[in-house]
This record gives sequence, structure tokens and C-alpha cells, in this order.
Amino acid sequence: MSDRTAPDAARATSGAQDGDAAQVDWTRIEGSDEFRELTRRRHGFIAVAACVTFGAFLIYIALAVLATGFMGTTIGGVPIAWLVAMTQVFITWGVTWTYLRQADNVFAPLEERAVERAKARFTVGDAPAAPAARAERTAATEGSAR
Repeated sequence: MSDRTAPDAARATSGAQDGDAAQVDWTRIEGSDEFRELTRRRHGFIAVAACVTFGAFLIYIALAVLATGFMGTTIGGVPIAWLVAMTQVFITWGVTWTYLRQADNVFAPLEERAVERAKARFTVGDAPAAPAARAERTAATEGSAR
């Protein structure tokens, strides 16, 4: 699993506070084809994962309510109800593992493509701040921290 958004988010926050970061038009980024594809694929995966997880849970609940005799049957001293309940844990692990693989193999490349397109097309005010103004801000920040 990779955490590719954390450094970018920290950079965006710290740069926005310093005033040195370029202004970004988030509305245009959200409307871009690359960003829409990324969110469409993530939402699609989450919808399927939720259906699998909740479907398995509903089957378990239905068995527990409607098939009490079956669920009370023991296999090697362990009730089937306990074995079926444990499948919920394995399903959760499976869905989580699948999401992590999707995040690394599908979502991360889409995210990188969206970021590159956003940098190229939607950045406003790329001119860096004047060195004197930056030095004044740094001195003011250092003085207030002491």
C-alpha cells in the first residue's frame, strides 16, 4: 500500500499558509476528465465491495433467524453459526486486501495522471513571491515563534 496523497496534502496546506504555493482552481480540477474517471472508478469499487460485504452479512442474519436448526449443528464441536460468523472476518480482510491492490494498481496511476494534468492545466499564478517579501514573512514567523 502506498500513501501518495499525504505528502501532497501537507505540501498544499503548508504552501497555502506561506503564500508561496500557486493558487489552484479546485473547481476546474473536479470537473476534469481525469479526476472524474478516478472518482468514478473508486465509487464503482466501493459500491461492489459494499454489496459483497452487506450481502454476506444479510445471508448470515437470515440463516441465524430462519435456520436455527442448521446454525446450531456442530462440526467437530464448533457450531456452524460460529463458522459462518467467522466468514465475515475473512470477507472483510478479503475486501480490504482487494481495495489495497486496487489503490496501488489502478487508483494511484489515475491519481498521478489527474495531478499531472491539473498541474499543467489548472494552476493559476505560477510566479513565485518576491524574495524580499518571503524574507519578511520568514522573519515575522520566526519572531512570533520565540
